Amino acid sequence: MRRYTRIITCCIASLILMMMPVAGINLSATVHDDGERYSAIVLVNNTERYDLIQPGMVGERIPLDVQNVSVRNDSSELSIKPDRGVLTFPPGNYTIRYDAPITAKTIQFLFTEPANATVLLPHPYRIGNPLLTSMQPSGLVTTWSNNSTTVSWNNVRSVELRYYDEKQEHLLFLFAQFWLIIAVVLLLPFFLSRK
Repeated sequence: MRRYTRIITCCIASLILMMMPVAGINLSATVHDDGERYSAIVLVNNTERYDLIQPGMVGERIPLDVQNVSVRNDSSELSIKPDRGVLTFPPGNYTIRYDAPITAKTIQFLFTEPANATVLLPHPYRIGNPLLTSMQPSGLVTTWSNNSTTVSWNNVRSVELRYYDEKQEHLLFLFAQFWLIIAVVLLLPFFLSRK
C-alpha cells in the first residue's frame, strides 16, 4: 500500500510541476529506447540564462552536444541557439527542451544553482546491481509496473547516473560463474590432499 501511495504522490507532484510556476531549475530527462540519447525538459524561473554543459574528465565544463533545442515562455517560442553551451534570453520563466547523446550508458548534469532533477529509464535499463551502476548523489528510486525506473534528486548541483541493460547483467553472471569454476578446479586438489 505504501508503494502505491508513493507512486500516486510522484504522479501528482509531476502534474503540479507541469502546471504551476517553479522556483529555480527543474529538469526531467527521459532516456530513449536505444539507450544512446535522452530528451530533457527544463523549467527555469526568473532567469536570463541556462547552461547546456556536462562535466569533463577533470570536472571542467564542456558544452553539451544538443539537438532539437526549443525555448518557450508563456506566450511564444523563442528562436535561440546555444553559444558554446549557453542559452541567453530576456529575464523570465521558460521551458527548455532538447535532445542530447549519452556516452557509455552514463547520464550527467551540471547546474549553476541547486536544481531538482528526474531521470526516467525505460525497460530494459536498470540500476539495481551495484557492480554495474553508479549514482552520485543517491536519489529516490521508483520502479513502475511497466519495469521502467524513475530516479529523482532534490537541490543538487550535479547528477551522475550509470545504468545497464539485461545483457550486461547476464555477462556479469557468466563471468562470475567462470571464475567460480576455475577456483573450484584449482582448490579441489588442495582440499583432497589434506585428507
